[in-house]
Amino acid sequence: MNAKNDYELYHDESIIEGYWHGMLLVPCERKAYLLNLLDAARTTVSHPYKISFKEINRPGKKYDLANAWLSLVLGFMRSQSKSIKYHYFTGRSTGAEPDYQLLDEQAIGVKFVLFREREKHVDMLNYPDETSKVETSFRIGLKGGLHYLFSSRDPVRITRIHFDGYLHQGRHIDRQRVVDRLNGLRDYCEIATTPDLIDDRASDPRSKDAQDYADCQLLQLTDLLIGSFRAAFGFYSNEAQWKLAKYAHWLIHKYAEGPARMRNSRWNHTFCMSQCYLEQGSWQFETIELLEKTQASQPSLLV
Repeated sequence: MNAKNDYELYHDESIIEGYWHGMLLVPCERKAYLLNLLDAARTTVSHPYKISFKEINRPGKKYDLANAWLSLVLGFMRSQSKSIKYHYFTGRSTGAEPDYQLLDEQAIGVKFVLFREREKHVDMLNYPDETSKVETSFRIGLKGGLHYLFSSRDPVRITRIHFDGYLHQGRHIDRQRVVDRLNGLRDYCEIATTPDLIDDRASDPRSKDAQDYADCQLLQLTDLLIGSFRAAFGFYSNEAQWKLAKYAHWLIHKYAEGPARMRNSRWNHTFCMSQCYLEQGSWQFETIELLEKTQASQPSLLV
């Protein structure tokens, strides 16, 4: 087995039509490069404030920044460049023409896990609080995502796990429920045992108890990713959100073409989508790709 590659994990959630976990996995050796380009787009758009997908409802600075970031992270989500050029939106437009920049071939390796608990945890009984249900479904999604996205040829070690603020959860994340109960991990997956593994401070750098600025940016990027995927499946609130779903919808379309096509893709094993639900006390799993055929083609507008 090859040496494990260090990754940091960024988590956010959405509770529209299910409980959606989004987990952005950033290779430590690419983190600074990705952040530099995210900051460049933020400067270009002139929007220094926290950005969230649910707050985007019309063209403007928030939309342009989200468009630039989603375009950029799609390029970083390549597993390999295959010497095929990839251009990302910089956030700048000249007249009606958007400005695109060539992305370096080394901008690869970012991965994303989308995991949905279909029934919003309502069937999960005998848990001490709602957050413990979130922690449990997160753990299930994390294990499946790591097993699918990595392998003995591409092993992984998670060095930090960032959650988007403990205040809205009502308490700090329980490391025992999230990590210590993570049994059955395959040999090519490892979670660090450092005391500071979990950071659940706020994602807004202006907050008194905020995470480091760089980590706040990546948590906000995770928010945009999960929102754009959810919108691509038809769960969105306005036309601006639907337009921003184009990157996720493109990936979903490639995923729906099947494993044989994905093996030849630059985005092979860089994202996974699945959902779970309880049936007679047992967890059932299915891929969210099934939703694409019934909902993304005829999206519903949430009002």
